[in-house]
Amino acid sequence: MSFWQENYQFIKEVYEMRHSKMAEWMENVEKAIARIMADKVYTSAEFKRERDTFNSLCKDLERTEVKKWLAQILEILMAERAKDQKKTEGDKLDALIQKHEELIPSVQKTAVMVDLYWKCYAYGDELKPHVEFLDGIMLSSTREIAPSCIENVDELIERQEKSLQQLDAKRNVVVDLIDKGKVILQHPEK
Repeated sequence: MSFWQENYQFIKEVYEMRHSKMAEWMENVEKAIARIMADKVYTSAEFKRERDTFNSLCKDLERTEVKKWLAQILEILMAERAKDQKKTEGDKLDALIQKHEELIPSVQKTAVMVDLYWKCYAYGDELKPHVEFLDGIMLSSTREIAPSCIENVDELIERQEKSLQQLDAKRNVVVDLIDKGKVILQHPEK
């Protein structure tokens, strides 16, 4: 009796486990794609988690070694089995491999979108403190002062001049951020 015959049940269980792990992995990849492509606005921290999960799942996208191993072990397991059992098991493996092949383009497309979305989230994070700064300037410069006396007019002028100085100090940073956003819009792949 050969090694394979003596350990048939054990080898079959290992094969089935690897087969189901591959199917489970593909299911998890599909779920990760669905979460990323969902019509949901994430915080950048939430999106980073989704991005990291997706990238982690897709590290070894081709799964060449796993598919090769499954095919080799199935061939060994089915060597002395009935034709209909060989066909059934072969069809199951073929279906798994076909599903995997169909998943690859979707993963590649999603990977491009993940990179683009991440650039947008990073841009938003970079822009946020400057938007808050501008909101603060706007609030402080538009607070109502009744210019009923000369001191109030003087305070109003001082406040507006201070706002202008603060805006001038931030101008280059804001212009650079606007330019950075335009680059993302014009060349999303870079």
